[in-house]
Order: sequence, then structure tokens, then C-alpha cells
Amino acid sequence: MPTRSGCLLKNLLLRLRTDRTGRWLCLLPVCIALAVYLALVCPSCLYASGQLNGLDYETALQKGKDAQRPLLVFFTTPWCYQCTEMKRKVFQNKDIISILNERFFLVEVDISKNTKLKEDFRIYYTPTTVFLDIHGKPIMEEKGYIPTKRFRKLLRYVSNGYYKTIAFSDFEKK
Repeated sequence: MPTRSGCLLKNLLLRLRTDRTGRWLCLLPVCIALAVYLALVCPSCLYASGQLNGLDYETALQKGKDAQRPLLVFFTTPWCYQCTEMKRKVFQNKDIISILNERFFLVEVDISKNTKLKEDFRIYYTPTTVFLDIHGKPIMEEKGYIPTKRFRKLLRYVSNGYYKTIAFSDFEKK
């Protein structure tokens, strides 16, 4: 700890007496260092948790209508290896998390527990990713593991409304 004479900011009021020998602890440099660390090293700590914001289906559907944002419904099962790989590789990507949280409402459905949605969407394979418009109507459906690069294209295709004018296979060639 710096002594009173060694502290550059000894005239500031932001100091604490730590013992009876006259040593002082300057808090301002510590606060500045912490703020710089949070701003440079951990910017996501300031704005978001860096985690996906998943909702239940009914809530996401209502919020999608209100906010005019599409839904992404990810159908999965606990024993599905490809589902686990998508969660580990694709859904942990910072860019993907950012796009999903900003432009979509995410719903994760375990079809072993939620058989109603499984039957409503006729899901018999996992993982299955279904994009829904703001009214809950299916835009497109992708079965199996989707690599990060292709998943990013899918997100752009749906969120920017390209699905209204061009097939994804043609969009993907661009």
C-alpha cells in the first residue's frame, strides 16, 4: 500500500485511513483501473450477459408480434449429440448470440417434454430449427446440425426479410 507521501492523489478526498501509522489507500486509481478493465476486456459485461435470452413459446410469440421480430424455435432432445454440438459451437458464438438477442426471440423446445409443440410442428428429427414470422407462421425449417457460418446466413436471410423475395438456396450463393 502506498504511504501518504507516496500517493499521487493525496489531496483528493477519495482515500481511506487503513491503520494508525498514517498509511493511506487511494481508491480513485483502483476505481479507474476497474472501469478500464470492464470497458476494454469485458464490454459484454456492461451491456448484456453474453447469454441467449430464451423464452417459452407463447411469450415469444406475443413479444414477436409486439416487437415485429421473428422467432427461432430450436427443437432438441437431451440425448441428441448434434443438438449438444449446436449449443456448444453455434449458440456460444458471440456474434450469433448478439444477432439472436437483437433480432429474434428464441424458443428452445425439448420434444421429449413438450409433445404438443412437437406434434403441432410435426417434428420427428432433432435438432430442427424453425423460423417463424411475427404471426407465428413458419418461414423455413432446417434439420440437423447447422455450422456457424451457414447459421449466420440463415439469421441474416430471415431477419432482413430476404425470405419474402428469394429462396434460401439462391441467397446462399451470393
